[in-house]
Amino acid sequence: MTITAIQIGLDPDVIDYSSPDFAQFPGLTRERLRAANDDNVAALRTAGYLVDNCLIDFGQAGADKARQWLEAKRYDAVLIGAGVRLVANNTLLFESIVNAAHATQPGCRFVFNRAAVATPDDIRRWYPQPEEVAR
Repeated sequence: MTITAIQIGLDPDVIDYSSPDFAQFPGLTRERLRAANDDNVAALRTAGYLVDNCLIDFGQAGADKARQWLEAKRYDAVLIGAGVRLVANNTLLFESIVNAAHATQPGCRFVFNRAAVATPDDIRRWYPQPEEVAR
């Protein structure tokens, strides 16, 4: 069976790129983040993985949207973006997503990228081949 993955990250349109929270990502802009997001999804699909892309808002609205997506389908891999994981003010959002994935996706692997760039090789740490039998 083909490996299924969900990429959960902040919607590029909701971020204030001038805020101190996002200063740790030099040169990050709405356009660069959107391109990295789109490029990552496209590269994963081209490699043969089945990928859904869930772009979320901050806070409870983001947590609720991520949970809805996680409840709707079975995923082998849950990719959570750096803007959710590495920004201290998003700790509760990150925690909510991890707990929702834990509850709704038993046996999934968590995949984390290192930067806001297309990183399709991140999933290969757990699933080197998109056709692996993961279930």
